[in-house]
Amino acid sequence: MKLSEVNKILNGKICDNIIFNKIKTSSKDIEQGDLFLAINKGHDYIEEAIENGAVAVISEKELNIPSIKVEDSIIALGQIAHYIRNLYNIPLIAITGSVGKTTTKELIYLVLSKKYKVLKSNKNHNNHIGLPLTLLELDDSYDIIVTELGMNHFNEISYLSKICNPNYAIITNIGTAHIGNLGSKKNILKAKLEILDGMKEKNLIVNNEDKYLKIIKNTIKVDSKKLNIKNLKYGFSQEFDINNVHFVFNSFKHLLADVYIAIKVGLLFNIDLRLISEAVSEYQNMDGRLNIINKEYKIIDDSYNSSYESLIGGLDILKEKKEKKFIILGDMLELGKYSVKYHKKINKYLKKIKNKKVLLIGNYTKFINGRHFENIEEIIVYLENNLKENNIVYIKGSRKFNLDKIKTRI
Repeated sequence: MKLSEVNKILNGKICDNIIFNKIKTSSKDIEQGDLFLAINKGHDYIEEAIENGAVAVISEKELNIPSIKVEDSIIALGQIAHYIRNLYNIPLIAITGSVGKTTTKELIYLVLSKKYKVLKSNKNHNNHIGLPLTLLELDDSYDIIVTELGMNHFNEISYLSKICNPNYAIITNIGTAHIGNLGSKKNILKAKLEILDGMKEKNLIVNNEDKYLKIIKNTIKVDSKKLNIKNLKYGFSQEFDINNVHFVFNSFKHLLADVYIAIKVGLLFNIDLRLISEAVSEYQNMDGRLNIINKEYKIIDDSYNSSYESLIGGLDILKEKKEKKFIILGDMLELGKYSVKYHKKINKYLKKIKNKKVLLIGNYTKFINGRHFENIEEIIVYLENNLKENNIVYIKGSRKFNLDKIKTRI
């Protein structure tokens, strides 16, 4: 690709007709012949990028080297990503929702990979930086793109949708995540529907078991009835049949809606049902997302983040377990004026769990019945003195609390 071609996209001020290999935003990843796009603190590492082999730079600074000066390098990143996405006429599936985005993305990736080469967003690359970085990886070897779109406020998903121009959009559910910023679930739905803003054909796939989504017209609705799910059995793994094909999902039942969406996407892309079943069985919980760690006791690490819906889904796992349970909870954040209400509501779910100790950290967890601790170290000491063989430890809290550290210390 030529620097002059990028200059046309950005309407840049300084340019040279240099050919470069890849566009990268980390100076450490630069290889000989790459273009370095300096975003945020990346401007402090321009010299390092050049030393590592960058032949040109996109920057908000005036430079005495082959470069393009832009007003906002993050907007420039989005413009370049949009251009690259539209160089390739391949389907892009964009996923949003209050919870389950990453699980759904990983399941769809596994399913589609049975037949196609799929580019997916890594980790939680779902914002105004992460999505464009994913699209920079696109080349003519890929058949399909699967990415997730996240948001905290209005207009954020609209911006992302207009960058990636989805062919299919998926909304997993409408929950309470970010309700403190948006004010109501109706507003959350409105923000999620911004995913349509960058679409020409409105192929919207929704979880038909969500009361807000099932009333939307002209959608592809997904639920157990529409997929003809039979013989559903719950446990640490979930089992069911579709048209005499047996499915085993090695995770928890509150994630089944995400599985059903992935199955529907596989069918839409003409993948054999037996291959879809094989893909679903290959799913493994990601680090911090209901990941089970087996020691002399069992740790269920759900510490990546927390929202009301994902927490009650996690607690539901524990109801049928006879073993002694240590339930470690941190605050659910971004609930705003609803914070006290939703933390208090957790008590009714905890009441259903027998043989438990509830260990709490944070401000709003003071409205949850249990033993409150000032810091993680106090929780670790308590566990060291009380945790025994065959116990279960469940860990859940917003990222601010760094509860993931507990699993490495006990």
